[in-house]
Amino acid sequence: MLYLENERLKASIHEKGAELCSLIGLSDGTEYVWQADPAIWGRHAPLLFPVIGRLKGKEYTIDGTPYQITQHGFGRDMTFTAKQINAACAELTLTQNDDTKKMYPYDFTLTIRYTLDSSSLKKEHIMHNPNSVPLYYEVGGHDGYNICLTEGETIQDTYIQFEGCNEIHPLQLDENILITGEHDTLPLDEGRLWIDRETFRTDALMLDGLPVRRVTICSRKHGKRITVDFADFDYVGIWSMHKPFDVPYVCIEPWSSLPDCSYLGQELEKKPGVRCIAPGKSETMTFITTITEPEV
Repeated sequence: MLYLENERLKASIHEKGAELCSLIGLSDGTEYVWQADPAIWGRHAPLLFPVIGRLKGKEYTIDGTPYQITQHGFGRDMTFTAKQINAACAELTLTQNDDTKKMYPYDFTLTIRYTLDSSSLKKEHIMHNPNSVPLYYEVGGHDGYNICLTEGETIQDTYIQFEGCNEIHPLQLDENILITGEHDTLPLDEGRLWIDRETFRTDALMLDGLPVRRVTICSRKHGKRITVDFADFDYVGIWSMHKPFDVPYVCIEPWSSLPDCSYLGQELEKKPGVRCIAPGKSETMTFITTITEPEV
C-alpha cells in the first residue's frame, strides 16, 4: 500500500489494480472513498483497462483476431510496480506479461500517477506504445464515493450537479445492456439529479456530449462536495449497485470510450472513442477529484 498526504487530504493506493482505496479529509477525518463492503460492492475505485464495460459475445477483435477478456479488462486485477515519488505523489506501472498477451496482444507500459495538490487528487493515466504498429486501448475510472456522510442522512438527500444542463441524455441500453445508439431524456432540477433506489435500476447512466466535463456529488444536509473534472474523457458513467435498500455510495466513471454497442461489430479499432497511439509514442489522460469541505 502507498500513502500520500498533504495538509488537507490523505490517500491510500493499493498496488493491485493501482486502486485508490481511501481519501480522507484531514479537517474532520471524513472518508470519501467507498470502503468495498463485499455484501454490496466489493471494490473501491477500480481501473478500467484495456477495455471498458461488457463485450458483445464476451470477446473483441484486433485486426480480425478474436480475444477474450474479462469485463472492464484486466488492469483492475493486476499487480503494478509501485514507486513513491514524494509524500504527495506516487507512480504505479504495469507492463505486458504472458497472461496479458493472451487477452490483449500488445506490448505496453501503463503508468498511473497520483498527485495530491491542496484539496485535489490528480490521477494521470500515461500509456506508452513500444510496438512497431499502432496500439488501440481504452481506459477509465470507476471511483466509488461515499454519500450519507452525516448522521440521519439518506441517499435521497444526495444529488449529482451537472453544470450547464437542464436535462441529461443517457444512452439507451438493450436487454443485454449494450448501447443502442439512441438517447433518453432525463430532466434535472436546476442541474441536479437527485439520487434514489431506482436511479440505477437499469445499470449505469452512460453519458456523452456533456457541455461541461465536470460533475459534483452534493448533499442538502451538509457543505461537503466531491467534484470530478474529466476534461480528457469524452464519456462518463454514473452508477451504484441497485439493491432493494439504500446503497450509500455513487461511482463517477470517466471513460475514454463507450462499452460495446449493439449496432457495431466486435472490432476494438471501431469502438466509439477508442484511443490509438502511434508506434513509440505516449499519451496522458487525466481526471481530478476535488474535495470541498465547509469552513469550521
